[in-house]
Amino acid sequence: MTAQPIRQSKRRSWSRELVIETIQYRHQHGLALNPQVLQIEDASLLAAGRRYFGSWPKALKAAKVPPVRRLPSNRHRRGYWTKELLLSEIRHHAEQGHPLYAHAMQQTDNCLVSAATYHFGSWADALTAAGFDAAAIRANRRHSSETVINEIQELLDERGELNDAVIRSQNRSLYWAARKYFGSWRNAVTLAKTRTAHSQNSRNMVKMS
Repeated sequence: MTAQPIRQSKRRSWSRELVIETIQYRHQHGLALNPQVLQIEDASLLAAGRRYFGSWPKALKAAKVPPVRRLPSNRHRRGYWTKELLLSEIRHHAEQGHPLYAHAMQQTDNCLVSAATYHFGSWADALTAAGFDAAAIRANRRHSSETVINEIQELLDERGELNDAVIRSQNRSLYWAARKYFGSWRNAVTLAKTRTAHSQNSRNMVKMS
């Protein structure tokens, strides 16, 4: 049975059946089903697919449509990123099962982290805007000595100072990892500040040369 054309309107009452029908219609008529394009052409379909099926790839699977490839793009070009596109990219990484804490994402998609930090003020704020619990993501990460220092540096950038008791209460995973690798929370913070200062001095020297 051939799907009938879907009338695009500003407000649609979505259901699982309508999401599947709309996906099939777009597929049969050669219309884009890539999240990057849908974020511009039909963001409500993309959001409904994720809401009813848990992720966009699962929505495509339910509609018996082959997975789509992400489009190549000049992601470093000025003006490429918008807040809406950034949030879509963050959700895509989550759908793919990628860890969303900052250090892991810097390895996976540093361009996204940099752009999100610029547009939202911090990676944590971008995660929150995308509908994720930034504190829970941060608390559930697996730590190494390097990730401990990186996360402390991120927190210093956000807060300026880090109270021992507050961190022990709000981020026990980080606190005890710092003690494990550096002997105490204070030692870890001191090292993080030293590394940050060293990096800033190095950047200043490069600018002056």
